Amino acid sequence: MLGLSSSYFASKGLPIYDSVEKAFSLGFNAIELGAAHKFEENLKQTVQKIAEDFPEVFFTLHGLFPPMKEKMWFNPSLGLTEQNKKIIDSFFEFAELSKAKLIGFHPGFLFEVSYTESNGIGKTKETRQLDAKKSWKNLFEVINFFEEKNSGNNYRIAIENITSTQEKALVHGKKFEEVFNEFPFLGLLFDLGHSLTDKTYPDLINFKDKIQEIHLHKPVGKEIHQPVTEKELELLKPIKQIKKIPVIIEHFNGVSEKQILEEKELFESFF
Repeated sequence: MLGLSSSYFASKGLPIYDSVEKAFSLGFNAIELGAAHKFEENLKQTVQKIAEDFPEVFFTLHGLFPPMKEKMWFNPSLGLTEQNKKIIDSFFEFAELSKAKLIGFHPGFLFEVSYTESNGIGKTKETRQLDAKKSWKNLFEVINFFEEKNSGNNYRIAIENITSTQEKALVHGKKFEEVFNEFPFLGLLFDLGHSLTDKTYPDLINFKDKIQEIHLHKPVGKEIHQPVTEKELELLKPIKQIKKIPVIIEHFNGVSEKQILEEKELFESFF
């Protein structure tokens, strides 16, 4: 099922409810509550109203949603810190409020990172290198906590491939196999554009049966998160479950609604 990330409208300055309303008005029945939003007061009530007003929408939740008062990255490499526990607790609280079906999160960095922003798009600033072995142990503790929190809930939980290198990202390319072997319940949030940017597509498509959500955009270049063409869509053909999982168009300020609707039409005709 084709959807749109609310982060697109967040990057244009819209609040959360208005972002969902706009995505729905464009004909999307799958919407990812994205990570680009700014903190809002009365957010629980807002998300409850979203669930009530859009009951037909298949919602997914992407970390870091809900937004914190201070913008930050969720970094599992740091382990079960009080902050990370609070973030994971909020994932599940807001998944329940929104009636979301899936929670997706980033795999962690080999650095402590701070949050910066450019044109509505979050960026990482590396501050201190982390020990790789300790970071892997910390990641596994975090995923264990996800599994414990999900007991009895049955949300789909998916880890995303980020644009990076094996020197910066904790889990990169073939290393996803170690995570999936240890945690069979965990799925892959497959970001096609990221995989093409850092040339990990050949490795990641081997986990095609683990893919539970897709982020759709072109490889990152001078402009980031641009609409795909048939060339990129061809690469999704091995994913047999593609009509049954959320395929989320993920763009930001700089892509027009007209372009998004053209991309929507292309995808729907292609599949």
